[in-house]
Amino acid sequence: MSEANSPRYSIVTTCKGRLDDLKQSLPRFAAQRDAEVIVVDYDCPQQCGDYVLREFPDTKVVHIPDRPLFNLPDARNHGAAIARGRVLVFLDADVIVKEDFLELIGFPLDEPTFGAFPGKSVNSLRGSSMVRRADFEALGGFDELLSGYEGEDLDLYMRLRLLDLRSIALDEAAIDRVIEQTVEERLLYRPPNLTRQFLRGQLYQLAKEMVLRSQGIQRLGLPQRKAIMANVERQVGPLFKGERDFELTLEFPDRYKRGLLSDWEFTTAVSVRAKRKSRN
Repeated sequence: MSEANSPRYSIVTTCKGRLDDLKQSLPRFAAQRDAEVIVVDYDCPQQCGDYVLREFPDTKVVHIPDRPLFNLPDARNHGAAIARGRVLVFLDADVIVKEDFLELIGFPLDEPTFGAFPGKSVNSLRGSSMVRRADFEALGGFDELLSGYEGEDLDLYMRLRLLDLRSIALDEAAIDRVIEQTVEERLLYRPPNLTRQFLRGQLYQLAKEMVLRSQGIQRLGLPQRKAIMANVERQVGPLFKGERDFELTLEFPDRYKRGLLSDWEFTTAVSVRAKRKSRN
């Protein structure tokens, strides 16, 4: 498909064990004008992809097999990889949008912005977002190392801001309703303990942000990210239990030539610390 014939928007949604929700949300996704819809069947035990192809043949389906745990960033990246729209619209299967959702949002296609719902929105809506595909690809997409309930959306927003993009608040009035999940439903196909998962993700994100800012870059390679996550993983258990504080220091060689000091070696270090507050 040529760029001229490409849709403005690509709506990307994922599904693993949420077919009942998808049956309610997908008709509204498919009703949007100038948009393609992509459903990622992430090893869904209900074979949601087969349902989509049968009932909504114009919808694109990506099948990802052999994934016992649900990795939302990985699933969304697979959907975005086949997208052709200028703007990627990430919506969960439990978000029921209005039939004129995209018109009501009015996303500015040609401005350096990305869209997210404000923090006061219901919890299941906060991870939904809109971002120009070119900006998304420039950052390498979602960070798939944030494989649990770990704030992959916050990590993406942080890196988009490093591209000097402005965040705009998406209007919650464009949403019909959200199918809320219980804690047990949120833990389905994920590692145990949502709070511990989120702590792990936030420590990793903070360390990564410090590295990006200190180096003046917008993305890190997978080996660098894995090294940071390995350091976080070693310490997050004792930190969560209150047994030990968290401290991570990363050093980098100086990026600048120093003229007369060429025979000297300089390094830059960034540190992240965290501790659990005492409980009364």
